[in-house]
Amino acid sequence: MEPSAALSTSAQIAVAIAGFAGVVLAVRNESVNNWGRVERFWLRLLLVNSILPLTFSMVGLIFLALKPLPPATWRWCSGFAALFLLSYAAFIFKSLLRFAPGQLKAAGGGRFTSYTLFALLTAMCLLQFWNATTLAAFWPYFCAIVSLLLGAMYQFVRLILVPQQPGT
Repeated sequence: MEPSAALSTSAQIAVAIAGFAGVVLAVRNESVNNWGRVERFWLRLLLVNSILPLTFSMVGLIFLALKPLPPATWRWCSGFAALFLLSYAAFIFKSLLRFAPGQLKAAGGGRFTSYTLFALLTAMCLLQFWNATTLAAFWPYFCAIVSLLLGAMYQFVRLILVPQQPGT
């Protein structure tokens, strides 16, 4: 698959997943303001996990529109992604530390799952740094996009299937 086709498809998927946030809001019984802290955190993850791949896809498409394609394109794109992924990982880590012991479990989640997803995000960030400094290939950049989209799908399913727990 050509990078332009892959990035166009991932941008479309990211927009669709962001739209699923509206489905989550419609399925839940209460306003977002009445949700627990953990559930609002999960909704935020769903939105960020769809906005970042959309952004990364659009940045890649902008570079592909340049003629001739600069040789360092995927280095620059991965550097851009690494900066955002690093700040996103820091946000998630700080948020996880703020939850009281048992708060994730009470909302239907768990520390193991949350920290595993954090570790995967950190690995994607390291892959972007490696691509920016050494490899300069398209596939690591696209891996970051796909992993974020998979994370968004996971958040969507979790918000739909986990019963709502008031005050968590």
